Amino acid sequence: MIQYSAWVWSQEHEQFYCCSYDAQGQFLQYHWSGAAAAAPAEVTAVEASSSTATAAPDKPRTILPAGLPSQIPYDGSRSPPGHYTSRSLRSVLPQDVRETVGGDKPRRHIQTGIDGRNHEELDPRYARVIPEHIPYFFVRGRVFKMLWIEPAGQASLGQTRGSTHFSVVTYNQTAYAEIRRFIVVNNKGTFSQCIPIQTYRKQGATKPGLLVEDHGVVYTGAEYTTPPSLLYGEGITKQPIRVEPKGNEWLHRESRINFGKPYAVEHNVKVLEIGNVASEHMHLLETYFEAAMRT
Repeated sequence: MIQYSAWVWSQEHEQFYCCSYDAQGQFLQYHWSGAAAAAPAEVTAVEASSSTATAAPDKPRTILPAGLPSQIPYDGSRSPPGHYTSRSLRSVLPQDVRETVGGDKPRRHIQTGIDGRNHEELDPRYARVIPEHIPYFFVRGRVFKMLWIEPAGQASLGQTRGSTHFSVVTYNQTAYAEIRRFIVVNNKGTFSQCIPIQTYRKQGATKPGLLVEDHGVVYTGAEYTTPPSLLYGEGITKQPIRVEPKGNEWLHRESRINFGKPYAVEHNVKVLEIGNVASEHMHLLETYFEAAMRT
């Protein structure tokens, strides 16, 4: 039995199209609106207002054919990322549709300013957590990393800000993007309260202006791993917190937790698991965070 995806708008061809798949989920062909044998697929909300696809390319939509499963079974809180996440099937789309659906127009690529390349690819292991597995992934003590994007103000294009890369986004505005690491402290339903892990350009808590009392050492390693020594002049008094790493993931020796600066991380972002706070150190995570919130 042939299955069809929803209709999608093609900016270049100014037509709607959909994809057909066989019973095993294998891609067959594209079907364009107005053709003699148009597919019996339901037109999506894009048809009601063509400006949705053309004026807002920054809001990607996942297209999944009806004959394919949209989720991957989850097998435990420490399962590989592919077990609790799902990815769109953008690889089967033509270039013009990938730009419309995924927002990957050339003007949006990240600029490194280092090796002459004008873009970087996000590690394909980053993926969104499927809805029913959010309560199992975003749990207290989970350590993960994600792509974080913020307005860049008057920053110059083509320059870096530590591990940050600048890019031009909608309305010719500048934004910077970087990989940030977080620890989940509270799952709030639609988002999680998380505290950041940073190296401060390998300065640790010696960076001027930091509240040293809000910071602590965090490191990856097996049980009985010796934590890294403090940097010269670093006045941290909190006990180090160990993270049990996932696979080959690890944290820089200068990594520090900022207990006093929680972030709200939405559950629909793409994440990559680093590991989990060791069970013997969970009480430290909770105690230090609660103390920082009281001051």
